[in-house]
Amino acid sequence: MKRNSYLRTNPILHVVFIVIVVVNIFPLFWMVSSAFKHPNELFTPDIRLIPHNPTLENFKVALFEYNFFRWLWNSVVTTLGISVGQMVVCLLAAFALCYYKTPFNAAVFYILIATIVVPFQVTMIPNYILISKMRLLNTTAAVIIPNLAVASTFFFLRQHIKTIPTDFYEVALMEGAKSPWILRNVAIPLCKGSISAMFILCVIDGWNMYFWPLLVLSKPETRTITIGLQQFLDFEVGNRWGPFMATASLASLPIIVLYLFIQRRIIEAFVSSGIKG
Repeated sequence: MKRNSYLRTNPILHVVFIVIVVVNIFPLFWMVSSAFKHPNELFTPDIRLIPHNPTLENFKVALFEYNFFRWLWNSVVTTLGISVGQMVVCLLAAFALCYYKTPFNAAVFYILIATIVVPFQVTMIPNYILISKMRLLNTTAAVIIPNLAVASTFFFLRQHIKTIPTDFYEVALMEGAKSPWILRNVAIPLCKGSISAMFILCVIDGWNMYFWPLLVLSKPETRTITIGLQQFLDFEVGNRWGPFMATASLASLPIIVLYLFIQRRIIEAFVSSGIKG
C-alpha cells in the first residue's frame, strides 16, 4: 500500500509520465494538424501547431486523386482474413494442447513458444519463396496465409483456456460430449472476453502490417493502405505532404477509435492471462 501511495503522489514520476505521453501523442497531433494545413503553410519557417487557415483540400486530394478507397478495401479484407483465420488456428491449437493429454504436449508447447524469439527476417525469405511457388504473389492470400499461425496468439489463448476447471470437461465427457461440442459450448463461452480482446489485437496488428505486404504486393490494385502511403511518398514529394498527412490521418482513425473503446477489456484480458502457467 505504501508503495502504491508513493507512486501516486511522487511529483517526479508524474512529470516523467507526462513527458512520455507528450512524446507519444505529439507525432499524432502533428499529423492531424498538418492534414488541415494549406501546402504553403507546411513549409513555412515558423512552426505552427494549429493551422492558421484550416482547409479540407488535402482530404479531397487524398480521397479522389488517389486509390484511397481501393487501398482501404484491400486493408479491410486482409485484416479480417488475418484476424479470423489466426483466431481459428490458434484457438484450435490452444484447446488441443490443453484438452488432449499426450507425452508430447510439453515439447510441442515449448517449440511453439520458441518461435516467438525468431525474428521476421529469418522467416521472410522462406515464406516468400513458398508463396511464390504457390503462385499467390499479388493476392490477398499471400498476406493472410503466413500470418495464420502466430505463437504469441496461441500462448495468450492457451493461458486462458488453461484456467478453465477440469470439472467442466469431465462433466461434458460423462454426458457423452465430443471435443467440438466442448470447445464450442464450454471453452469459448468461458473465454469469450479474452478471445474478443485478442481478436481486436489481431485486427490492429493486421491493419498496421507493412513489411510483409510490401514484399508480396507489387501491383497497384492489390496494395493495402500502409503500402499505399509508401507509394504516395515515392511518387509525390515536396508540396504533396498535405494529402499524405490527410491519408495517414484517415488510415489511423479506425484503429484509434477501436482501441479507445476496448482498451480496458484488452488490459483486463492480459492481466488475467497470467493466472496459471
